[in-house]
Amino acid sequence: MRSAPPPSLADPGLRVVAGLIDLVMLAVLFGLVEGVTRGSHGGAFAVDLAVALVYFGYFWSAHGQTIGQMVFGFRVRDARTGKFPAVGIAVIRGLIWWLEVVFCCFGAVGWLWMFWDPRRQGFHDKVAGTIVTST
Repeated sequence: MRSAPPPSLADPGLRVVAGLIDLVMLAVLFGLVEGVTRGSHGGAFAVDLAVALVYFGYFWSAHGQTIGQMVFGFRVRDARTGKFPAVGIAVIRGLIWWLEVVFCCFGAVGWLWMFWDPRRQGFHDKVAGTIVTST
């Protein structure tokens, strides 16, 4: 019995660029939140986190890709099934991704991990059990 060929994994360097595009998209949304909360940084931080989790949860579970990943045709998939991740898994992956950005030293290792990992998984992929493929 033949197994399916392994998916074409996304290039780590282009994944970083896609992540930076998403970061710019989120920064615009965060700027709007900052304006609405009128500089209440504690409140803005909580709302920013919620916005990021909704952004990632929606895009990864519904489309398999964020706006940044659409540029390169990348898709986030469950490593076992090949399907788009469920909303809960997408939110967990988004939370780890967001923490990697907020805590830059941790994030650098989390994002750089995909450069030497045989499945090109960042730390957020490992936690969520996902891979990123190119279409």
